[in-house]
Amino acid sequence: METPHLQLDPESKLPAYVQIRNQLREQILQGDLPGGTQLPPERTLAQSLGISRTTVVSAYGELKAEGLVKGHVGRGTIVVGGAAWMDVQPIAWPAHFSGLGRRIARYAQPTELLSLRLGAHPVTVSFALGLPDPALLPPERIQQAWEAVVGRLGAAAVGACPVQGTLAMREVIAARARERGVAVAPEGVTVVNGSQHGLDLLLRLLVEPGDTVLVEVPTYFGALQCFQSWGVRIIGVPVDEAGMDVERVELLLARYRPRFIYTVPTYQNPTGATMSLERRERLLALAQQYQVPIVEDDPFSDLYFDEPPPPPIKALDRHGHVLYLGTFSKNLAPGLRVGWLVAPSPVIERAALLNGVAELHPNTVGQHLVVEFAQRGWLEELIAQARTSHKARCQAMDAELRRHRLPGMRWTVPGGGLFLWLQLPEQVDAQDLLAETAQRGVVFLPGSLMYPADGPRNVCRLNFSIPDREAIKQGIATITDALRKLPRRPTETPEEHMVASPIV
Repeated sequence: METPHLQLDPESKLPAYVQIRNQLREQILQGDLPGGTQLPPERTLAQSLGISRTTVVSAYGELKAEGLVKGHVGRGTIVVGGAAWMDVQPIAWPAHFSGLGRRIARYAQPTELLSLRLGAHPVTVSFALGLPDPALLPPERIQQAWEAVVGRLGAAAVGACPVQGTLAMREVIAARARERGVAVAPEGVTVVNGSQHGLDLLLRLLVEPGDTVLVEVPTYFGALQCFQSWGVRIIGVPVDEAGMDVERVELLLARYRPRFIYTVPTYQNPTGATMSLERRERLLALAQQYQVPIVEDDPFSDLYFDEPPPPPIKALDRHGHVLYLGTFSKNLAPGLRVGWLVAPSPVIERAALLNGVAELHPNTVGQHLVVEFAQRGWLEELIAQARTSHKARCQAMDAELRRHRLPGMRWTVPGGGLFLWLQLPEQVDAQDLLAETAQRGVVFLPGSLMYPADGPRNVCRLNFSIPDREAIKQGIATITDALRKLPRRPTETPEEHMVASPIV
């Protein structure tokens, strides 16, 4: 008989019999208790651990149910699983993954990089996120809205909904889209769990692995993850202060015949640039000429500082060339997971069907809450507050950057949105800078993550919607201090990206 090493944690939330089972199971599977080993009698083990015999009986019973031990008359409880289990080879999971399963591990790099950079240090100032300030959404309003929903709908508040989304939610989305000049009825809307979910649906509907898409660069890294994981060939189109370089688009359309053009034309993520009305009209004309859809991702149009932006490209579309994505994640709350797709009926029908196959229906609870906020007037009120807050914080960030400006730093102040795009001195790698500032509790997003390949290393995205003025002051001072001390190293910015990197 061999006495296993067991130690009970009185502070653990796990029952004693579960702790015993887990420890014995681990020792058996690791070979510390090989096959044929006799475990201590139940009463003996109970006395040694200061617990009841019933607890040990329960633990041994669990191990018997798993086939790791057997009870023998006259011999007690014997390990039988060790050798047998050790002989079984674990499944070779990499060989079972599809192309998508293999690519997703490779192209989830931005999240992985941030976790490596930031995981070891507590964050005191974050410029890395692309979310609204949660402090702008009063918890009592969430509670009031939900109580009203439950009072009106009862148990149906957490029930299923149509695959296209609730009618009330689609009516709210359609009404808000019409205010922007988009001609759409509720039937032309499919509710999705955020605009990135909508982009994923469109990829699966329109694109085969190996197909080509035109994508403005730099661009939203979540979109890049979608494209790269799906095995898409990405052709980058540079962005300047007036948005995507539309004249280059015509050359690329003729050469590559892409499946679609992806753009965030308003307060673009990450540069903050807004495509001019002239370029929007020209891009739509090219899409019509070459019969290529435009996927317009529009999460930020509500968040202008002073003057509203130009109308969405979808508002100019009269022949169904534009697939229009939006979300309430940036102007209300990301956890609601409510976004939308506005598109011609063949796309809407198939997107709803595909969504139903994958998820049965979109998030019902989130839809009810958004509708309640919209009907009470709270949604527009919160958006107005966000505009004021974002403008003040963006101005504060601009002021601090000017105060601590170093040679080689360049930026422009956007007219809305969540981000400021900062160019660093040419010999600086933003990932090296992040490694230094993260040790001091300040984080941001390196701009190289916003390019499909070979992007400039000396750019970064700074979010101004969440940190308050004091945090902005502290964060910018930390970044510029670290930048001042950071060793320079030779870098070569590829010519293809020179137009896209400094938005000044």
